[in-house]
Amino acid sequence: MGQVGNLLLVGALTVGSGLLDARAFVFASRAWPEGRLDWKMGVLTLGCFAGGIGLYMLAVKFMQNAGIQGVALQSSIWFIVTAIGIAVMDGTIVQWTRSQQVVGVAVAIALCWLISSTRAAAA
Repeated sequence: MGQVGNLLLVGALTVGSGLLDARAFVFASRAWPEGRLDWKMGVLTLGCFAGGIGLYMLAVKFMQNAGIQGVALQSSIWFIVTAIGIAVMDGTIVQWTRSQQVVGVAVAIALCWLISSTRAAAA
């Protein structure tokens, strides 16, 4: 597989992992209504986390093939996808003020810059 194909696979696996983990975080927040475990939400939470970590482990293999070696760098990519996924899935992003949305976009851009500049520095 070529470098472009490898990077596309990294992107797809990381997005899948981040979105499954984001869904798990949303389910986990709903797993304890009135202080009692909702077993359905608990099982959904665990299932999404299991799927998310499985995809993340595969993504790391292809990240390493692409030269992305550092754990902090690898997890930063996942973190961006997961944070955006949570904000979208729980619906709070539409309640953010315009300034909160601008800061959120700025943070995502800054993390992307950090990831790419760290990658370039390591090469």
